[in-house]
Amino acid sequence: MNTRFLNINFYFVICLIIGISSNIYASHKYYGRIAIDSQSISNNFLKGTETDIKSNESKFGIKGKFLLPNNSNLKLVYQVEYGFDPVDGKARGDNGTFKQRNTFIGIQTDLGMLFAGTHDSAFKKSQLKIDLYNDLAPDIKNILHGENRLEDFIGYTTPKYMGKISATFNSIKNPSSSGKKYRSYSVNFSGDLFQAAIGVDDSMKGYDASRLAILIPLDKSKFGLLTQKTKNLASGITKNGHVISFSRRIGPKGTFNIQRASSSMKIDSGKHTTIGYDYQLRKSSKIFIFYSQLETSNKRKAKDIFSIGIEYKF
Repeated sequence: MNTRFLNINFYFVICLIIGISSNIYASHKYYGRIAIDSQSISNNFLKGTETDIKSNESKFGIKGKFLLPNNSNLKLVYQVEYGFDPVDGKARGDNGTFKQRNTFIGIQTDLGMLFAGTHDSAFKKSQLKIDLYNDLAPDIKNILHGENRLEDFIGYTTPKYMGKISATFNSIKNPSSSGKKYRSYSVNFSGDLFQAAIGVDDSMKGYDASRLAILIPLDKSKFGLLTQKTKNLASGITKNGHVISFSRRIGPKGTFNIQRASSSMKIDSGKHTTIGYDYQLRKSSKIFIFYSQLETSNKRKAKDIFSIGIEYKF
């Protein structure tokens, strides 16, 4: 039996006991995502083509909140989320069937939310939704540093000031006994004309980083821009990265997407250009297709990816 999977009960059972033993308001939501695609990957230098079926960060979870007794403004919040792979039977990057994702418990008041567990860093969340291919092969995590989900995590998010501005602070235990704690910060603005975020990583896995992201809605379209600077603390070398994305609704069910990410942070002279189309079957499901080209000075790592897949959310 998978003991890691059983660990979700630490969070869930605490919340469940409180809910059952107290005559208080509680709300819960089950959710999930299954995304599978067929990928054809070619490399002109090696003159080879590989075809494979892949699961793209499929997941399931439960989240909810309890209104604690005798205090109408105090809520207990929680989330338990695990990834799985319906294709290979193993979660990506993990030896077991399930891989822990954002799983936490916290307290929410009019002063904000304090939470602890495993969670995406504030820096990662500051990308907004500029990455149109999040959790797919062209995900910007393959180009840029900072897309981290971390354990031993304590986070605090402020309430929205004037309904538009909020900030998040994270403190994360460094696995190295001699290292300082990882810290991650972000400030978000959400307005009618645009959204913006500034993210900062402090000593995060050997890097200092800062980024600015802007997302602009334009009628049936969205335009996104992200720029980032990352310094390797060991070498002192600083590298830049940029992401530009554009999406537009076509008809009642279609969406055209184009994105370009460039940086030498993870791949020498890396440039990742992707063009794709989504067709909504129902509110909860879609078919997607994309062509992606990864250019790099290392010809062995350059590749073209053609993908067609289906996604279902519940």
